[in-house]
Amino acid sequence: MMNNNFTRRDFLKLTGIAAISVCLPNCTKSPIEKPNVIVMYIDDLDFRELGYYGNKALTPNIDKLANEGAILNRYYATSPVCTPSRYTTLTGKYAGKCKKLQSDYPLDDPAFIRWNTFITEDEVTIAHRLKKIGYTTGIVGKYHLFGNEALQKKNPKNPQIDDPVVLKNLKHNYKAAQDNIKKYAGFDYAESIYANNLHTLQLPDELHYHNMDWETKSAVEFIDQNKDNPFYLYMATTIPHDPPAVDSMKQSTRVSPAGFLDKEINVQPSRKNVFDRVKKAGLPEKSAPMVWLDDAIGVVMNKLDEHGLRENTMIIFASDHGNERGKMTLYEDGAKCPAFIYWKDHIKPGQQVNKITGNVDIVPTILDACNIKTTAEDDLDGMSWLNLFNNKKIDWRKSLYLEVCYTRGIVTEDWKYIAIRYPKKIQAKITPENEQMYNHEGTLYSANNPAGKKKARYGADKDYPHYFDHNQLYNISEDPNELVNLFHDEKYKNKADEFQKILKKVSVKIPHHFGEF
Repeated sequence: MMNNNFTRRDFLKLTGIAAISVCLPNCTKSPIEKPNVIVMYIDDLDFRELGYYGNKALTPNIDKLANEGAILNRYYATSPVCTPSRYTTLTGKYAGKCKKLQSDYPLDDPAFIRWNTFITEDEVTIAHRLKKIGYTTGIVGKYHLFGNEALQKKNPKNPQIDDPVVLKNLKHNYKAAQDNIKKYAGFDYAESIYANNLHTLQLPDELHYHNMDWETKSAVEFIDQNKDNPFYLYMATTIPHDPPAVDSMKQSTRVSPAGFLDKEINVQPSRKNVFDRVKKAGLPEKSAPMVWLDDAIGVVMNKLDEHGLRENTMIIFASDHGNERGKMTLYEDGAKCPAFIYWKDHIKPGQQVNKITGNVDIVPTILDACNIKTTAEDDLDGMSWLNLFNNKKIDWRKSLYLEVCYTRGIVTEDWKYIAIRYPKKIQAKITPENEQMYNHEGTLYSANNPAGKKKARYGADKDYPHYFDHNQLYNISEDPNELVNLFHDEKYKNKADEFQKILKKVSVKIPHHFGEF
């Protein structure tokens, strides 16, 4: 386990990172010393929104990439909500190891994991690691890894677009977001940035919209600028997350969180063209945002082709978590997500990977592809997917650790265990009468409390009958909707004990205590 005192400053003092020769499995060409890397991280994307998974959806560019890559059928966001999911994707560590959590919560209590796993100066990201060996690093789209206090300038509750102070604050906050990302996350390039979800950015109504065209423009400009050098691009789209993107598509392409742009953007097919295609296909208008997103992916791929970079670029495509049901829970519909990896002529097309994988593997996979050797001191929690793409047996994980709010879990090929453990402060308030009224966030539901309108934030208590049980054991191969809790069934006592032992073993590596674990 990594020394807690080892920080990014220590990392940057290292004189270099040793490279190892990696022979990529199923290669048709020699290994590339420094391949370009693009991570397409999609916000709130569900399986039902992609044509590849058998749905009636116009996503030909994404489907083509998926078909020509390797599909990760058991891919999990280890912390299924925006911020911790992104923390893990950029650091290669479980969100529970976040340095800020260690300063915010006593180590002898469970840490609360939600929209608070921020990247601070003590973290080492994939951008830092790749910059060290000569990569240029860029981010476009949603960041969501610092608090709004970092933006400093607060707008009034209902900011007006014609208020010069409001516009000045927007520009200041946008620049502050860029500066924060470059300083702490290590990116060289940060454009078309959404610091947080739109509703938190104190925007005038006229600017409270997504702009996929703007994100795409910055993505292709970054590729243009770095076509002759190795680059890493983190393309984190804001759609299909709320607000409903159909409304955004009916606005100007000049919309941005920094104010109106100087001119309209013309980098991908027009939004009218998108709506026309959706109508022609007999699909509902609400399908249009996924076509909008798919067009953006197509533009990026065309840009790679324009510069002859496709063969030299590894692309990882994944959702940050599920959204249809179970968001911000460890249930399958929240944690299990669409994901695939594409690398022309280096990863054999059409592979179906059924091993358990997760976003915690993204950093190790990139480092492996870029021939960067890691050590135990790096304290990474994932494994390189490149080891999966061959025909020989390998020693792959049998289980994966999951964590969000006050829940922790273990998932295997056929089973899942979920535990809820609250800090002492909340434990002191729990009684036999109210223990089924505390949600995973540690909030007490009360029908008489106006603030307690929902038992669970995204309605998970309605979909999962054992949502409030402090110990849950599911046979997900036979009960994929996780409706039958087997934890207290004597027939499965050995199985329950087995999973609790696994959780205890993993918990030792996480700074905060988690109940008896």
